[in-house]
Amino acid sequence: MNLKQSRLLKVAGICGILSAIVFFICIAASVYHASWFSWTENWLSELGGSFGENPIWAARGMASVVFNSGLIIAGTIGILFSIAIRKSRIFTTGSGRIGTSLLFVNMSALCGVGIFPVTLGKIHVWSSLAFFGLIPLFLFVVGFEMRNLFGKKWWWMINLLSVISLCSVSIFLFMPHLSNYSKAIAEMVMLCSIFVFCTALSIKLLKVSFGYKEINAGLKNINAKIMY
Repeated sequence: MNLKQSRLLKVAGICGILSAIVFFICIAASVYHASWFSWTENWLSELGGSFGENPIWAARGMASVVFNSGLIIAGTIGILFSIAIRKSRIFTTGSGRIGTSLLFVNMSALCGVGIFPVTLGKIHVWSSLAFFGLIPLFLFVVGFEMRNLFGKKWWWMINLLSVISLCSVSIFLFMPHLSNYSKAIAEMVMLCSIFVFCTALSIKLLKVSFGYKEINAGLKNINAKIMY
C-alpha cells in the first residue's frame, strides 16, 4: 500500500464516520428545538417547514436551520466518502464500482433534501424519493463486494439492512395508511441502515490505513487488492 492509497483510506474512514455523526447530531438538535414534533405523527422533513412557508430555509426557526444545514453538511461529507472509496481502488468488481456510484448519487440526493426543503414542494419530494429509494438498491449491490472482502457474515448483515430498508420503502409506496402511524420512525429505520453500513466500513478502512496488527482475512483482502 503506497502513501496516497493509505491517505485515501484514512479520508474515507474519517468521512464515513463523520457523516453519520453530523447527521444524527443535527437530527437530534433539530428535534430538540421543535417541541411540537412527534415521531409517529410527523415526517422528518416537517422539521424544515411546510409547503409555501417562509423563509424557505428557516420556516420553523432554529429547528429548520439545523435540519436543512445538517443534511447538506452530512451529504457533502458522504460524497467525499464515496469518492475516496472509489479512488482507493478497494472495490475492483463491477458491483463495487456500481455501488460507489450509487452511494455518490445517494449522498448527493441527501444534500438535495437540505438544499430544497419541503417549503419548495415537489423538488423536495423528488430529492427525498431518490435518497430513500437508492438506499436498499445500494446496499443490495454493494453486498456482493462486501462478501468478497469480509466474508459471508458481512454479506448477511448487509442483506438484512437492505431488506429492512426495502420494507420501509415499500410501506411508503404501497401501504401509506401504515406509514401514517410511524412516519419519522420508518424514515429513521432507512437512515440507520445506510449510516450503520458507512460507519462499519469506515472503521474497517481506518484499521487498514493505520496498519492494525490484528488484521483479519477481510482486511488482508483489501491490502491485496490495493497492492494489485
